[in-house]
Amino acid sequence: MEKRSSRLHNSIINIGTTGIVYVFTMAMAMLVRSFLNRVLGQTYVGLNGVLTSVITSFSIADLGVDSVFVFLMYKPLAQRDSQEITNLMALFKRVYVIIGTIFLTVGIVAIPFLEYLIGKQAMGIPHIRLIYFLFLLNTGLSYFFAAFRIILNADQKFYVIARITFLVTMAINVLQIIFLLILKSFIMYALLLVISTVLINVIVGIVANQRYRLSERRLNRRAGKVKLNFKNKDTFGILIRNTIGGLSNKLGGIVVYGSDNILLANFETLKVVGMYSNYILITQGISSLLSKVISSITASVGNLGAEDDKERNYSVYIKLTFIINLLTFLVLVPLLICFSVFIKLWVGKQNVLPTLPVILISINCILQLIRFPALTFIDAFGLQWKQKWKSVVEALVNIVVSLFLLWFFKLGLVGVLLGTLCSNLLVVNWYEPYVVLKEVGQKRYKEYISQVTPFILLFIIGILFSNYILESGWLGFSVIKTVFLVIVVEVIQLLLVVILFRKNSSMVYLIRVLQTYLNKKRSN
Repeated sequence: MEKRSSRLHNSIINIGTTGIVYVFTMAMAMLVRSFLNRVLGQTYVGLNGVLTSVITSFSIADLGVDSVFVFLMYKPLAQRDSQEITNLMALFKRVYVIIGTIFLTVGIVAIPFLEYLIGKQAMGIPHIRLIYFLFLLNTGLSYFFAAFRIILNADQKFYVIARITFLVTMAINVLQIIFLLILKSFIMYALLLVISTVLINVIVGIVANQRYRLSERRLNRRAGKVKLNFKNKDTFGILIRNTIGGLSNKLGGIVVYGSDNILLANFETLKVVGMYSNYILITQGISSLLSKVISSITASVGNLGAEDDKERNYSVYIKLTFIINLLTFLVLVPLLICFSVFIKLWVGKQNVLPTLPVILISINCILQLIRFPALTFIDAFGLQWKQKWKSVVEALVNIVVSLFLLWFFKLGLVGVLLGTLCSNLLVVNWYEPYVVLKEVGQKRYKEYISQVTPFILLFIIGILFSNYILESGWLGFSVIKTVFLVIVVEVIQLLLVVILFRKNSSMVYLIRVLQTYLNKKRSN
């Protein structure tokens, strides 16, 4: 009982801190994007999106090993085995140095082919190769410090990283705005990104060294040529198998979400990429917030897995699925209705996309959000190897459909979005839950389907309702009408949830947890 209480306590701290920090960080990022748009124009906003996608594509070098490393660290931390922790940290550091070197090498080798990656229009921007190199350096340097994040994540101390990231990012964002206004320089904007990355990682490294009494000299010596002996003889086997699975998963994610801007840069203009990037910044903000919140409890799920209680594993998975679906449902209609109004207020009416792309962007965001319960269990239970072919198929479906619609039907942005939609529906959103249920959920497929079907119907109703409102033109760009409609819709949605799920065990559990936490806060 004490373990479960501690696990819940750590999860709540991680969720609360991560959520609050990310909301403020996201708001500041949008403010910086607004200044970037107003000072340098939509072309540079598009360039920012394209370069981010290109660099993300190169980051396949990390092979998805971060979740594998966190998985390997659970048991030594639970047993407080300092020797094994030191050996694992040395291994992580050794691997990440190799990864960082490969990443930077691949990125530099790609410079002569930059035109084919970012499009001819982007190549006309002054100092484009220097800007590209700064973006490359921003991601590449983070690998050389990544090992210290692993131990904090595995020990359910994600909130430590969140706080450090928040403070440094806020300071750097203010400097970016100042330099944009004074110098009007995108190079300085990119250079400050590099400085931010270095500062965050150095501070995280110092905190991790102090908290876990890690000797930097000892780690460096062990990360060199010293042979590492692990108590778990299958450590390298787990690392290799799950790294291959992680590579597959990483490849699929890169092709599906990283290729959109690259395809648009070659088939459309940087202005279209910039307009699309504004919408994606919002959906990625929502997705990343939920991802960071869920990541902060992954260690708790991994700790749960060590108990080898399959009935409890299934119960937790169902509860987590219910909570994520509930949050997604409450976000869906407000997201669709508010999108265009918010874009107009934020970066101007000229950056508002038509209704169909907005609907498709929102649907893809929703499909990404409801994946998180399965992804959490896949990471926490080390199931990457079990789904090694899934992302290869996902990537192929996405790229083939997108190119077909772009090349033959000239659908532009709509074609790219339909490619992502097809890969999600046909491959991802059914297969990941299948893997989890098969491996740790007692293969209770019918029961799981009965749990999620009501939410699928609610999602469809929400999308159809939102499409009707948007197509009717009743809202226009009126803030008052939008706010009024969102409030009414949220009240109706909450009533629907209460009526439909009042006897659902997951709803009862959620209410009980919230009541317990609030009672503890009052007593303190």
